Formats: sequence, structure tokens, C-alpha cells
Amino acid sequence: MKIRFWAFIPAALIVVILVAGWTFGIGPQLSLVSSTNSKRAAIEATNAATQARIIRLRADYLAIDALKLNLTELQTSVPSTASIPAFVTELNTIANANGVTVKSLSVSDARQYAPASATLAGSSGKAPTPAKTSSLITSSNFVLVPVQFSISGDYPKVLNFVHDVQNGRRLFLVSTFSSAGATTTKATSLKDKGSQPVDSSITGFAYVILGAK
Repeated sequence: MKIRFWAFIPAALIVVILVAGWTFGIGPQLSLVSSTNSKRAAIEATNAATQARIIRLRADYLAIDALKLNLTELQTSVPSTASIPAFVTELNTIANANGVTVKSLSVSDARQYAPASATLAGSSGKAPTPAKTSSLITSSNFVLVPVQFSISGDYPKVLNFVHDVQNGRRLFLVSTFSSAGATTTKATSLKDKGSQPVDSSITGFAYVILGAK
């Protein structure tokens, strides 16, 4: 009986050593390894995101001159102030290039922007089409400046002038256009109209975005 008892003791000691070794040695080490691997994976993911951002920033920096030029063009198109003298200078430049004369110009009080309403349903009875708007453009930061000017010149040149004004450096939208002095019947060709000077009246809007820098 005693022999069996003493023979059991080494086996029990082995079990105790194994349990203690797992509890106080191997187990904590495996937990530490798992935690370290998780932290390393998180760090690697952060580093990858940072590296991708650095690549984007480097690409933006290499294109910074083009971005600055585009920003300047946008600020010229829709400035932060009315900048009417600059607009008048542009109108005269376009007029001279097209061989027409700006006879008068008037600027009315600025208006707050109002988002366009939905397009009304037509005779087809289709549902209204929602107007395309941007949440960045509001009545608080976007201003319309009504402008009216009259010009004189050959009819085709006047048309070219109107086209160039709407595609100039300053954003300008023509709302009404009328001419007097040339025959405007359908039978009259554009060439025939060009042989006669006309006086034209143009109204439209220039735009200002407040707070833009």
C-alpha cells in the first residue's frame, strides 16, 4: 500500500507542475503574445492608413500649383465681394474683342439666393422634378447681383458678345436679351442681320459667395 502511495506522488507532482506551469508560465505568455499580435495588427493598420494619407498629401503637394490656379479661377468666377469695377473691365474687354460698344450699365441692389423650387409637372402629368441644389449654397452665403447693360453693334457680333460674357472669367447668367434696329423675321438671314447695327439690352446676374477666401 505504501509502495503504491509513494508511486502516486511523482505522478501527482507532475500534474501539479504542469498545471502550475500553464497557469503561471505558458498561459500568461500565450495571452501576452495574443495581445501583442492584436496591438501589432492595429498599429500596422494605422500605419497603412497614415501611409496612404501621406501618399495623397504628396500627390496634392505635387499638384499644388494647379490647385492654386484653380482656386484663383473659382475666386474670380464667384468672388467674396461684388467686384463690379473688375466686372466692368471684363465687359469692356469682351466688347472690344467682338467689335461692339457698351453704351450703359447699371447695377441693382444685391439679392439673397433662394433655392430653386421643384419643376412643375407638365401636361404629361408626370411628378415634379426636384431642383438640383447644394447644401453648401444657402441664402446666408450666396448673393445675386442684378446687372443690366446695353450694347450696340452688328447682330452676329452682339450674339458673340453675349456668348463670351456668359463664358467669361466672372460667372454671369443672362436672364433677358432683346434687340432693336435689325429685321428679325424668319426670312431674314443672319448675314442680312449682320449688315445692320442693333441696340441690345441685356439683364442678368453676377454672383457673390460671402466668406470665401
